[in-house]
Amino acid sequence: MNTTILKPRRFSRAFIAAILICCSGCGHFSEGTLLPSGTHGAAAGGQLHQRTAPASFTKPVSFSMLQDYPKGEDFKEVALDFEVMKELGVSTWRGSFSWVDYEPQRGKFDFAWLHRFVSLAAKQGITLRPYLAYTPAWAAKGGTDKETWNDPPRHLEDWRNFVAATVKELNGYPNIASYEIYNEENVKQWWDGTPAQYNELLKTAAQVVRKGSPASLVILGGMVWPDANWVRDACVTYGNAANFDVVPFHAYPETWTPKNITVENYLDQGRPGSFYQQFVPLVDEKCGHRPIWINEAGFATAPGKTELDQANWWARAIATFLADRRVEHLGIYQIRDRHLLTAVIGESENHYLGLTRSDRQKKLAFHTVQLLVGLLNTRHLTVADSELAVEVTGGSKGELYQHLFVRPDGVQVLVVWDKTGSPTLQLRTRRGVDAFEHALNGTLTPYRSFDGRHLDKVKLEPGMVRIFEIR
Repeated sequence: MNTTILKPRRFSRAFIAAILICCSGCGHFSEGTLLPSGTHGAAAGGQLHQRTAPASFTKPVSFSMLQDYPKGEDFKEVALDFEVMKELGVSTWRGSFSWVDYEPQRGKFDFAWLHRFVSLAAKQGITLRPYLAYTPAWAAKGGTDKETWNDPPRHLEDWRNFVAATVKELNGYPNIASYEIYNEENVKQWWDGTPAQYNELLKTAAQVVRKGSPASLVILGGMVWPDANWVRDACVTYGNAANFDVVPFHAYPETWTPKNITVENYLDQGRPGSFYQQFVPLVDEKCGHRPIWINEAGFATAPGKTELDQANWWARAIATFLADRRVEHLGIYQIRDRHLLTAVIGESENHYLGLTRSDRQKKLAFHTVQLLVGLLNTRHLTVADSELAVEVTGGSKGELYQHLFVRPDGVQVLVVWDKTGSPTLQLRTRRGVDAFEHALNGTLTPYRSFDGRHLDKVKLEPGMVRIFEIR
């Protein structure tokens, strides 16, 4: 029987609703209003609310692609997925190396399949960022539910031995870039232990990785949301700041969040300013200014949601998260849908998170992600929102967002959308020679209403993202 824990979606809407707080409303803008970049608003009592963008800044950017594989997966299927990754322009994979799979009995390790997997990835030019997680029944301490895979280990030495054996086995593979320690451990459904027990597990694993594979990063387990309390526990209460190199969290707004939590306010969890008032200061002041990653994000095309919804979601998500000063990495969940007959933990949305269907038939979002990765995966990227001026020249503005990115080669990428309104805009960017528009399906066309500085007559429809390239 396959005992691999197939990744995601596991927590219920009720749980998420309980932990997220309502978002406040925005303001109203009339025709002809000149908006600084980063400003957004929606009709709400005729008031004007503005958010001025910070000065332009340059930051590292990178992407990864996710798909979990149970031990024994057909390597022909894995190779096909790697080809899809390369077509998308992403060469880094993230997924689980399950303790359940690779030490089914105490001291009896079974790494044969894993060696072949890592070798295949190396041959295909794929960098691997595995997370180590999921406790076998023989090692489980017991918890509050009937499951054992989410339990803390009864003996920490068993965990140490598994991590040491895995690191030793894989130490000769240069495409292993990091080891992430567990996954979504700040939610009881995925870590049925205490913060103290997790931090013991983290410290133990970090010691082993630092000694056995000193070139590999150690990554804190990806949190379900930017959880300031969990970060405080790790870095302050349990003194683990030196034992990891990256602080990651996950982002599934509009699939497993209340309606008021969207892509655009997800970092703040609906509480304006909280990301930079609470989460980031902890990471910077108490955790040694570690990089912040979103190493898992996605949107499910479950019944009631369309491929167009997913494509627009990904365009909004990539633009919103990469425009943030501190988010340096985006993990794309996932390559393909789960077959409907495949059992998953959690709700039915788990089956629909792929950029392709289970047979690798491409959804619209495949082309959208391929487009934006191709435009923005430049290792370093300048966010120039502060240099972008927007004038509403007609129509009805609702909740408008716009982001301007400048690549190292000077090419500008402008992403703009209005979630609720239909304004016509004039947008002033840095100077350029030619402008082009990219459709969500990747189609490229010249944009004629461009005078070298202004994109004119940009008509928006509610919820539809428009993407421009200025050369």
